[in-house]
Amino acid sequence: MKLPFWGTIFTIAGVIVLCILGFWQVHRLQWKSGILAQINSQYEVVASDHRLSLDFLPEEVGFKRGYITGTFDYENTILIQPRVHDGSVGYHVFTPLLVSDEQGEVVLVNRGWVPFDWDQSKNIVVGEVKVVGMLRRSPQFSSFVPENIPDDNLWYRLDTEQISKVKGIEKISPNVLYVEDGIIEGAEYPVASATRVSISNNHAQYTFFWFSMAVAMIVIYVLRFVVPQVRS
Repeated sequence: MKLPFWGTIFTIAGVIVLCILGFWQVHRLQWKSGILAQINSQYEVVASDHRLSLDFLPEEVGFKRGYITGTFDYENTILIQPRVHDGSVGYHVFTPLLVSDEQGEVVLVNRGWVPFDWDQSKNIVVGEVKVVGMLRRSPQFSSFVPENIPDDNLWYRLDTEQISKVKGIEKISPNVLYVEDGIIEGAEYPVASATRVSISNNHAQYTFFWFSMAVAMIVIYVLRFVVPQVRS
């Protein structure tokens, strides 16, 4: 049986490449499954019973659920715009929280969405408050997001370093606490902005695709070059 040299070489090379891609997807599937397991474990936590530390976040997941106690500094509230909720445009309200028993440590709290005409004097909680939510890394902003204009109190991006300088907050955490439930029960605004974290996991489908392509290439090779010679 005489098989074509270049056809055989290209087929072997193609099958090897496709199998490498398939095994890479298997590795990615295992990695992603581990992350999903960590995410699901966070939602098994009773957040109101789990006190958060400001300096620890899972490396892969990037968030932890729980609560932080402290006192709100309403005078230094930042309104990030524009933010959309149910088709309406407004702000996300970020208020510094002086954390209890943390020696002056401050964390920004995303209290949620409010419309442009929201009265900032409402929903004030005096004294120590327990804030239940999701501690996450400060979000990255792209170059397309406009620069903040602090002198005009116009904020478009959450830049914790800039906020620290402008507001004179020395020990501000690089992480942000997103409120999951309204701090004041029954209040219409702010609308809590923390949503359940989910990530896609299509690696099983990709794994099947690449290995199927490798099998298909072998079948085509056999049907094109091997079977005709066997029959002859």
